[in-house]
Amino acid sequence: MQDTILTDAAQFPRKTHGEPARIVDDDSIEFREGEHVTIRDGSSLSTAGVVSIAVLGSMALAGKPVRCSGVLPGVTLLVSTGALRAPGGNEADQVIDDIWGRIRPGLVDWLTMRTSPAGVTMALGSDIRLEFGWDDRHRVCDGAMQIDVEHDPAFAAEYPKRRRQHPLVERSPEPVDRARKQETQLRGLLVTALEKSIQTNDVLYARLPASVRYRATGALTAWREFRKEAEAFAPSSLAAMLKTDPPTMLVRDYAEITRRLLPHGVEDVPPENLAVHASHSVVWQAFDERHGVLYEPTPALHRLLDQAYIADDVPIGALELPVETLCIIPEPSRWAQTGESEAIALFRGTKATANGRSRIISVVTCSRSADARRSMVVDALDLSLDDPGKTIRELLDDAFSEPQPGDGEIRQHWRHALDYAIKMLLYLTARDAHVVHDRDYSEAPREFSGLGKRKRVERLAQIEQLYDRHIVGPAILDRESTDSLLTDGVHHEVRGHWRRPHFRMQPHGPNSSLRKLAFIGPTIVRPDRLGL
Repeated sequence: MQDTILTDAAQFPRKTHGEPARIVDDDSIEFREGEHVTIRDGSSLSTAGVVSIAVLGSMALAGKPVRCSGVLPGVTLLVSTGALRAPGGNEADQVIDDIWGRIRPGLVDWLTMRTSPAGVTMALGSDIRLEFGWDDRHRVCDGAMQIDVEHDPAFAAEYPKRRRQHPLVERSPEPVDRARKQETQLRGLLVTALEKSIQTNDVLYARLPASVRYRATGALTAWREFRKEAEAFAPSSLAAMLKTDPPTMLVRDYAEITRRLLPHGVEDVPPENLAVHASHSVVWQAFDERHGVLYEPTPALHRLLDQAYIADDVPIGALELPVETLCIIPEPSRWAQTGESEAIALFRGTKATANGRSRIISVVTCSRSADARRSMVVDALDLSLDDPGKTIRELLDDAFSEPQPGDGEIRQHWRHALDYAIKMLLYLTARDAHVVHDRDYSEAPREFSGLGKRKRVERLAQIEQLYDRHIVGPAILDRESTDSLLTDGVHHEVRGHWRRPHFRMQPHGPNSSLRKLAFIGPTIVRPDRLGL
């Protein structure tokens, strides 16, 4: 919705009100068409309060214009809100506060001009229109209702002398007004955080891991400012929630917070879409607050894991996270492929259950959407660690034991994503993996002597697109291809072939009474029959 300011105010048809004005308090006005009321001692009201009364009146009269004389000494207002209607409860205050916040700068500019135009009209989108005029130079037409605000004569006489230094009447806010102002500021911070979160879908950041995109656009910083302001309203600390609550809970909580604070959405973005963006962002807020670590398999390891399988007897107790919070970044060339994830984040934590608290690993996948209306799809799932003897395949079956709409597709998505993530973690557990800690972001120089301000800002923005990571796996495999291997053509016997890499529980110890996790790499079976 675009705001415009017009200095030549359009004229509405003139109406007359035959009934004498009723004397009312500012908090006891009844809005009725044809009504004419007077508010005594208007100097005790703030300019924002007077404008709010007129705006609320127009909304109550189905958008018809309301004329308010004495909005300031010598200034008359005509406001019409068109199709905008007053929502219930605190939402009406939010709408009016937003309108005031948008017109205030233009009104101050007009009032403080040495020789201001006779009138000024401010249009907010296609519905809201506010016309202000100096009574001695501009005739503001009548509206469906007339409100007169009377000022103390001494104040009215002094106002022309002081208007350029103090153009508005501003009062120390009451506790309720302060709370409203804080909530307005909070909504503004939320809008900023959401705008920067939406920017993560820009093609400029497409090559970056999701967690890095939220830092590079400034979204993480904007959300931090929002959380700081929200501490005055939230029953519990949002920062503490990010560090302790499972992502499955956080995505619901942040979606609900966004719906409550922005029930009507923002320009061109409906409230449900904003809730989705908030729920996506909270995953990476939690990842940042928990100091999550990125793990990137090398292309060679990626292909090896892609070919490997997990034996049915591998228990969940064999799964170990190298850190409390991590994100696995699959090979970028596969991010846009159907069914693939561009990020698989894992959070170790606890979750309240009927029997107390359960140890869990929360898994979150981030995938490119096939729906043109949505750039990303984020899914979250909790895996219980309370029964370490349960096999991984049994655990996956438990997670999807209750049929749900679209169950087949989502089950396949999770099986594929979890299979990849678990194989990566088992690989780290089962052998001494080759791991290189790349610290491009931490070690990037941030002092640029000799650079101008603009160049320095550009360079710092480039640094924000760098990131630290753990690169896992060899650069190349000893045997990358099996397609060229020949067989001897002998039937009824095991032919020479490559066995797929896999994870299994291997007996060891006295009388093979113990079992340990083993990774069996690509193995040649009957090499004597390969014909090499």
